[in-house]
Amino acid sequence: MSQRLNNLLTKKNAAGEKVLSIYVTAGFPEKDATVDIIFALIESGVDFIELGMPFSDPIADGPVIQNASQKALDNGISMNEIFDVVKTIRPKSDIPILLMGYINPVMRYGMDAFIQKAAEVKADGFILPDWPLEESIEYIDLLKRNDLDLIHLIAPNTPKNRIKQIDDISSSFIYCVAYTGVTGLNSQITDETKAFLSHLKSNLKHPFIVGFGVKTHEDFKNFTQFANGVIVGTRFIQVLENTPKEKRTGTISNFIQSIRG
Repeated sequence: MSQRLNNLLTKKNAAGEKVLSIYVTAGFPEKDATVDIIFALIESGVDFIELGMPFSDPIADGPVIQNASQKALDNGISMNEIFDVVKTIRPKSDIPILLMGYINPVMRYGMDAFIQKAAEVKADGFILPDWPLEESIEYIDLLKRNDLDLIHLIAPNTPKNRIKQIDDISSSFIYCVAYTGVTGLNSQITDETKAFLSHLKSNLKHPFIVGFGVKTHEDFKNFTQFANGVIVGTRFIQVLENTPKEKRTGTISNFIQSIRG
C-alpha cells in the first residue's frame, strides 16, 4: 500500500478533517500544462491528485471529461509523458497521486510494465473503473510489493455482499460513486442517497470518498457529513477550459477555496 496515501488518510481522520481531491486530465488544456496545474493545486491545499490518463472511450465519464480527454489525445499526450508528470512532481512534493483511467491503454502498455513504471516514478496507485475486481486479484501481491493501492468503486446499486468484498480487499480508501451514471451530472442528495451513505459510514472498515457530481461547497458539506472526503472532476475541468492561461493559477486557488468554503 502507498504510505503517502494512507498516512494522509490517517492524519486527516485523526484531526477530524475531510479530504479534498481534484481530478486533472493529463495533457489538457495544453500538453505541457499539467505539471503547473498540479503545483497550483498543491499550493492551494488540495490533499491528493487524481491524474487522468486520457482514453478515446471513457465509459464512466460525461461529456466534459470526454472532451478534455479527446483534446489531450489530440495534443499528443502519451502514457510515458503521463508518468513523466508524476516523476517531475515527486522531488518537490509528497502529495499522493493516483493514476485514473481505463484498462485498454494499461493492457496495451503491459500490466506488469505499467505497475513497475508507476512504482518507479513514485505514483501511489490506480483508479481503473472497468478493471473487474476478479481480474485484479492476481495482481494484489505485485501492487503491495510496489507500494501501490488499487482503488475500487462502489455505487448505490452495488450489492451489499459486493461492497463487503471490496472493503475486505481494499488497502486505502473506497471510491463511492454518488449516483448511477457518468461524471458531471447534477447530484442531489435524496433520502435514498443519505441512507446509502449512512450505511457505508456505519459498515465500511476503510475510509470512503465521494465522487461524481461534486461541484460546490454545498456538495462538499453534504457529502462529508457521511464520507471522509470528496473528489471534484468535471467542475474543475470546466474551470480550466474557461480560464485564460495567464489567469490560471489565481483562478485555481479561488476555486479550491470556494469548494472548501
